[in-house]
Amino acid sequence: MNDAILAEQLRKTGNLMDLLNDEAWVREADAAHTNEEGTVEAGLGLLPYVEFLKDASPEALQRQRWYVRVLSILLPELKGWLESWQLGRSLEAVYMEAQKCLYDHLRHLTPEQRAWIEMLLAEGEQVSPNEQKVIRAEAIAVLAQMLTTEDWQAIANVASQKMTKDIVQMGQEAAVPTVTL
Repeated sequence: MNDAILAEQLRKTGNLMDLLNDEAWVREADAAHTNEEGTVEAGLGLLPYVEFLKDASPEALQRQRWYVRVLSILLPELKGWLESWQLGRSLEAVYMEAQKCLYDHLRHLTPEQRAWIEMLLAEGEQVSPNEQKVIRAEAIAVLAQMLTTEDWQAIANVASQKMTKDIVQMGQEAAVPTVTL
């Protein structure tokens, strides 16, 4: 991996994942590994994914790349939005549940949602900073509309369960007497 390219990308957009939207960079990175034998992976957890890739059709791989591009834009927006709610220790559990809901909706987009996402992806290819991206600025409103009442209920339930668990745990920890010598 070229450190100069990574540093420049970080300076330009603040998000290294945006490199995945740069066709030239992806091709260059891929070409760098073509002469190597075997697969490149990090940890045993990737083995099922590598097996999937070996058997995947070009259409499935293209669809997977599309999801990665969409999620590289929407997930940071979703997390920033949830962080603004000041959920404290419940944030990570709420974020994970919201991600699951988002994943489900991305598989069943309405034509309007698909059109908006295509505009978002096109805008993402522009070099301008995220603060100047008009379509990206609509991400929270679109996410709020995309999630259903059932999604919000599931997210609220996760927050409630996590908060309850944490409070009970803190109460039990405080009740344990300390021994002084």
